[in-house]
Amino acid sequence: MKISGKILVVFGLILALFLVAFPNSAKAHFMWINTGDYTTTPEKQVKFTIGWGHDFANPVGNILYKQEGLEKIYMLSPRGKKIKVIPCNEIEFRTKKPLKKEGAYLAVSKRKQGFVTKTSQGYKRQSKKGLKNVIISYYSGQYAKAIVNFGKGSSKILSKPIGHTLEIIPSIDPAQLKEGDYLPLKVIYNNKPLSVELYATYVGFSTDHAWAYVIKTNKKGSGKIKILKSGIWLIKVSHKIPYPDTSECDQYSYSATLTFEVK
Repeated sequence: MKISGKILVVFGLILALFLVAFPNSAKAHFMWINTGDYTTTPEKQVKFTIGWGHDFANPVGNILYKQEGLEKIYMLSPRGKKIKVIPCNEIEFRTKKPLKKEGAYLAVSKRKQGFVTKTSQGYKRQSKKGLKNVIISYYSGQYAKAIVNFGKGSSKILSKPIGHTLEIIPSIDPAQLKEGDYLPLKVIYNNKPLSVELYATYVGFSTDHAWAYVIKTNKKGSGKIKILKSGIWLIKVSHKIPYPDTSECDQYSYSATLTFEVK
């Protein structure tokens, strides 16, 4: 069957609009936690910055400067006790005191949830009601965790949910791994297993938004990431579902990240 040039042009325009409205989830902006040192010492207070963007080639290159966009940032001790984190300046945070007990700690961050609408004039932090030339509207939720090790103690919190809507949960402490090993983990959405694509990379792998490793978790939400190289790693997951009232918003859009270091 011969297809006319006019039909091809129309098809191309439709495809282009689709790609703009529904970009690849791996290329969308997301949040992560950078720590000054993923292996700390008793004398030091742990310092953090919040990464923001879609490029982990250099984790300190993209920083979330607007701290008012954060709803929560804190740490959990190996036994699950909450540790206060305070701002140092407009981009840095630190623990109020040095860590005391050995083990694996968890740094936790959550952005303020809300509507984001993309129009032909740019992004608006509101639903699409009353707006013109709307391309896509979504209700956004973003979550981040980072693992910080102090000494050689164990941890009870790494392999447990902490209550985020979307969450990556490692089955073991990545500090126990070395290059070539696999990190088993689980993804949950509203505290239920989620079969979804997982994207992973390490600092220095690519400067072109590429990911070093991609898998899909099974029906139990489980999967394994191969540690291709020692260094600082980031694992990312995103999940989108239709919003119930399309006159207000098109979809829920959630993302979650986990950062850690393998020596």
